[in-house]
Amino acid sequence: MRYGIMINLDYDTNPYDECRDIWQDIRNSMVDSGFRIEGRLFTIEMAPEDACELARGVINLVDGRITTGNDLYHYLKEFYGYDHTNTTNLLLPPSETFELMED
Repeated sequence: MRYGIMINLDYDTNPYDECRDIWQDIRNSMVDSGFRIEGRLFTIEMAPEDACELARGVINLVDGRITTGNDLYHYLKEFYGYDHTNTTNLLLPPSETFELMED
């Protein structure tokens, strides 16, 4: 099962430079942990419970490295996990419009 973790930082109430540096650490740490990055969404082939546990572990590691005086949860705006298996990319044309042409 492809499981997705959505992470967004609160750029509206926190300094941009701090959020940028924190995002870079989150991004690198999630990828190093086996997640694939798709924009601000991280996906992994894993059971939901395991994917959530891994994501929380990564966030806790990043939290331990923050030197701004705030914890990471101060910067998080969204931190969701969900089944990504049935997600539809609306940037692509509907699959019904594809036709196979045989030569």
